[in-house]
Amino acid sequence: MSDGPHKSLRMRRHWKDLAERSAKAAFSPDQVSEALPHALKKEILSAPIKEIRDIMGGDTLFPELRIERLDALRQAHRSAAATRVIDCAIAAAASGLTGEAGTHAALQNALQDTTRNALRGIEEHYQREATSRSAGYVRTRLDAPANSSTAALSRETF
Repeated sequence: MSDGPHKSLRMRRHWKDLAERSAKAAFSPDQVSEALPHALKKEILSAPIKEIRDIMGGDTLFPELRIERLDALRQAHRSAAATRVIDCAIAAAASGLTGEAGTHAALQNALQDTTRNALRGIEEHYQREATSRSAGYVRTRLDAPANSSTAALSRETF
C-alpha cells in the first residue's frame, strides 16, 4: 500500500489519476479539477454521441419512433457509457426534449451520473483501503471539481 489506495482502485486509469491527484497534497486544487473533465471525456467518448444527436434532431411526427430508434441504438452499443448516455437521451425524449436541447440534456445528465458514481466509488474505496482521515481529505478535494458545472462539458463537441 506504499503507492497509495489509488493503485488498487478497480476503475479505469483516468479515474485512478483523479483519485491519486485528490489524495496527494502535492497536487494543487486546480490539478485535481483538471483531472475530472479529462476522465469524463475519456469515459463518454465511447458513446455514440453523433448518432444520438442525429436521432434527437430528426424530424418525426411520432415521438415514440425517436425512443424506438434510441433503444435500437442501445442494442448496437453495449458499453456502460453508451448505455448511460442512451438512457438519458430516452428520458429526455420521453419528457418532450428534442434536437440540440434534448442532446444537451442527455449528455449533461449522463455526465452528472457518471461523475456522481465515479466519485462515490473513489470515496468508498478510500474508506475501505485508507484511514478515515485520508478518505475525508479525498472527499474534500473531490468536492471542488464535482461542484463545477458539467453544462459546459456537455456542450463540447466530442
